[in-house]
Amino acid sequence: MRQKLTASQWTILVLGAGLMISLIANVYLFQQRHAPLPHLRGTYCTDASMGLGTYLIFDGQGRFCRYTQTEGVLDDGTCEDLGEGRYALCSEEGRGFGVVQNRDGVYLFDGEENDVSFFPKLKEFGDAYMLVGIPGEYPDWLRPPA
Repeated sequence: MRQKLTASQWTILVLGAGLMISLIANVYLFQQRHAPLPHLRGTYCTDASMGLGTYLIFDGQGRFCRYTQTEGVLDDGTCEDLGEGRYALCSEEGRGFGVVQNRDGVYLFDGEENDVSFFPKLKEFGDAYMLVGIPGEYPDWLRPPA
């Protein structure tokens, strides 16, 4: 015949299970917080649903391009890695931007317009560039290989 657990034994059992669940959750959250950020290279967009957003492309070699489907290239220039997911962008015209990366995308700080915009990474395109039929000229480094 099986012996029933007392109230104090149940309490110890429930507290032990709760502590184990808490330990597992804390280890998981610690790993998530300290995991390296994904590579910056790729295409980001403020609103890609209808192609109406502003796009931001990083080539992973120190170049960036910001454009819209309607206006064409807004800025093209260099990207300097400052460490810990922070980047300094400088356009060919000398305009400066700051970028902070997180796991879902990047925040673009525009000092001239006192504006902060979030650019989610376009996951369906991965690292590919997405320049499709924009007006005007665009940088040579974004041209598809012949």
